[in-house]
This record gives sequence, C-alpha cells and structure tokens, in this order.
Amino acid sequence: MKKYFNGFLESLDDSLFEVKYDQYRNGRMVVEIEQNPNGKGWKPSGLAVTEAKWWIYVFAPDAFIAVEVDRLKKYLNINNKIPIKEFAKFSNNPTKGYLLFPEDVSKLMSSDLYDKEKK
Repeated sequence: MKKYFNGFLESLDDSLFEVKYDQYRNGRMVVEIEQNPNGKGWKPSGLAVTEAKWWIYVFAPDAFIAVEVDRLKKYLNINNKIPIKEFAKFSNNPTKGYLLFPEDVSKLMSSDLYDKEKK
C-alpha cells in the first residue's frame, strides 16, 4: 500500500492534480466537463480537458478525497446514465457536468469495478 501512496505524493510534486471543492458542504461532488464563459459558446473544461493525474475533491477544510482521473472517467463511462446537469445557469460562466451524490462517491471509491486493469 505504501507504494501507491508514495506514487500519489510524487505526482503532487509534479503538479499533476486538480482541486475542486464542495461549495455547499452537502456531500455531493460536481464534476465539470463544459463551460460557457460570457455566453460565447460551450467549450470543454474540467474533467474533459484536464491533464492532471489526480482529481482532489475537498468536502470540508479538513476532509477531502483523491481519485485518479482515469478512475473517475471510468466510473462516469460505466455509469453513463448519470445525467449531465447545468450549474450556475445565470452567471457569467455557467457550467455543465455530473452531480455525484454521496452514494455515488462511495461506489467510486470502493468498488473494484473501477480499479486499473491488471497487466
């Protein structure tokens, strides 16, 4: 287990992580995939364009999870019935993405279905 954690720490040194947060502290996780800055048209963003290896999601100042981007993408691909929602509709930068509920986050983190394929 230590090698996995060391790999995580090394990737932080290389800035291979993206940090998002739970603004409302409701245990839900928003995964952005598009944005429409200043109403100029939708373009890929967030998970759709990240070059990060790790997706860090902060639920509270002292509570967060770290998920490999590939695992998160695999989860969303397998669970393709999760609807894409629009957020901040009336702001100058509305976004679209997935809203994951606490039970989704639990499945994402614990099911071996989303593990890397063994080589």
